[in-house]
Amino acid sequence: MSMLKNVVASAAILAGLAAVGSESRAADAGASSEATVKQYLAGWDARDVEAMLKTLADDAVVVIPQQSPIKGKDNIRPLLTAFVKEFSQSGSRFTSAQFTADGPVVFFLWSGDTPSNKYPFGADTFLVRDGRIAYLTVAFVGEAKAAKQ
Repeated sequence: MSMLKNVVASAAILAGLAAVGSESRAADAGASSEATVKQYLAGWDARDVEAMLKTLADDAVVVIPQQSPIKGKDNIRPLLTAFVKEFSQSGSRFTSAQFTADGPVVFFLWSGDTPSNKYPFGADTFLVRDGRIAYLTVAFVGEAKAAKQ
């Protein structure tokens, strides 16, 4: 009977170690996810589309409301280029409001202002797999400014 107790105790210890290892891997994934998205945002801050694309998986998907998902880096490039062009205009402002990472998911809240549009609310959610952004959801409120005469 004591041998059975040792086997059960050993199994419990191994299960506990596996759980700790799993938590550690989840923490590592969270740290990796956070680092990957921060690298993407550094590319954004530099208004460097190619740097942003380097953080995406080859088969990455971007989901934007009222639009079909955009799949693959080559198809995502025009979207990123348009955003970079919009926010590269003189007098543009982009403000980060919140950055939260938990495991493979990262949430980023922002607002902005360009000569032609006001963005009082923007929220991006990233899903990171194997050190690359696999999915990105982008939601924002964009309000066109009145044309100056």
